[in-house]
Amino acid sequence: MAEYLLLDDFIDFQLVGVNSSFESSFQFIYHLNQQFETRFQRINDLDILINQQEFFFSTFYWYDVFNKIDYHIIKNRPTESISKNKGVNLSQLFPADFPLVSEYDECNYILKITGWDEDVTDLKLPFKTTNFIDKLKIYDIEDIRDADRLIF
Repeated sequence: MAEYLLLDDFIDFQLVGVNSSFESSFQFIYHLNQQFETRFQRINDLDILINQQEFFFSTFYWYDVFNKIDYHIIKNRPTESISKNKGVNLSQLFPADFPLVSEYDECNYILKITGWDEDVTDLKLPFKTTNFIDKLKIYDIEDIRDADRLIF
């Protein structure tokens, strides 16, 4: 009898939507690292292929050694795109403006937390709302349709 792996078997993370007054990822991360005890660093962009077009999302990473938790902050809108088609692509004339995670449409950034074993209601965040973080929103991962985009 064949065994099937379900997508839920690979989702071992929590997601938090972050709404900030800083549109610039670098400015947001700089202030985050200055105000809280975080050490986010820029890593390779998250790239997603949709309809023969590759979209890039700015990504930052920090490993909390004390709590043994991985944190990724991903900009919720693509920074650029590249067409994989050889022909003319008119969609390249306009900047892509869609959320990486559609349920977080109103959020600028997505915080991906890996290594958290407790219930989502007990999730301890490495930062809180402040003068540049307007809102933090935690969803149950099972309610997110686009969660497969964040498996890396």
